Amino acid sequence: MPTASLLAIGNELLNGAVRDANLFSLNQHLTRMGFSVEYAAMVRDDPTKIATMFLFLLTQQPDVLLCSGGLGPTEDDLTLSALAEALHVPLTLNSAAADLVECHYDRLLAQHYLAQRGPAFARQKMATLPSGAEPLPNPVGTAPGVKLEHQRTVIYVLPGVPLELEAIFAASIAPELLRRFKPGMWAEHTLLVHCDDEADLAIPLRDVAHRHPDVYLKSLAKPFPAASAAGLQVIAVALAPTLTEAHTAAQATLDDLRRTAEAAGLHTSDVLSSTD
Repeated sequence: MPTASLLAIGNELLNGAVRDANLFSLNQHLTRMGFSVEYAAMVRDDPTKIATMFLFLLTQQPDVLLCSGGLGPTEDDLTLSALAEALHVPLTLNSAAADLVECHYDRLLAQHYLAQRGPAFARQKMATLPSGAEPLPNPVGTAPGVKLEHQRTVIYVLPGVPLELEAIFAASIAPELLRRFKPGMWAEHTLLVHCDDEADLAIPLRDVAHRHPDVYLKSLAKPFPAASAAGLQVIAVALAPTLTEAHTAAQATLDDLRRTAEAAGLHTSDVLSSTD
C-alpha cells in the first residue's frame, strides 16, 4: 500500500482562528484512493519550523507528501522558501509558473473583477519555485500548486484556500497518483452493535481483528446511553485490487463480528454500507 504524509501551514490554524479543512479533506481523498496516511502535522508560519517539519516528514520516506498553505503573495507565505532551504536547492523564477499567474490575472481583468494587476514583486513571488519544481495550474486562484520530487517522495504543495486546494488536487494530483501508484480500491461497511458499554465489545473486536488482519476494524465511541439505544457503529475498511474484493473482505469481517458479538450476548443490526 502506498504511503502519504500531510502538512498544513499557518498561524491561523494553530491559533484557532481558522478551522483546518485541508488535512481532513486530503485524508479522506487519499484513504479512499488506497493510500495509508502515516503522518498529518500542522506548523506555524516560521521558516525554520517549516523546514524542520519538511525534513522530519521526508525522513519517513513516504511515497507522497502533500502540504497546504503558504503559497500566496504576502511576506508570511514562506512555504516554498522553507522547502528550498530544507532541500538545499535555490529558489528561481519559473517561467511556466509566471505564465500561469499572468493568465489568471488576464482572466480577472477580462471579467472586470480587477482594474489592474497586482504588484510585480507579488506576482513574481508566486512564480518563484524551488529549483527542479514544476507548477500545477490553479483553476480557481492565482498561486499555482507545486510539484517536486525528492529521492523516493513526490512532494505536492497546495494553496491553503480549500476551494483552490480541492481544484488542483482533482485536476492534477489525483489522476497522477492513480496512474503512478495504482493503489487499489477502497470499501467501508458498517455494523451497529447495541451495548451499554463499549468495553463489552473489546474482546469480540480483538478476536475478529486478529482473524482479519488486512481489514481495519474500529468501533466509533458514543456517549452513554446512545450506544445501547441507537447502536455503536463499527466500521470495517478494506483495500484490495478490485472493488468486489474490497467489499467482500469488509463484509466478511463484519459477518464474523456479528456472530462473535451475538455469541457474547450483544445485539447487532445493519446499516447501509458506503464506498467511493
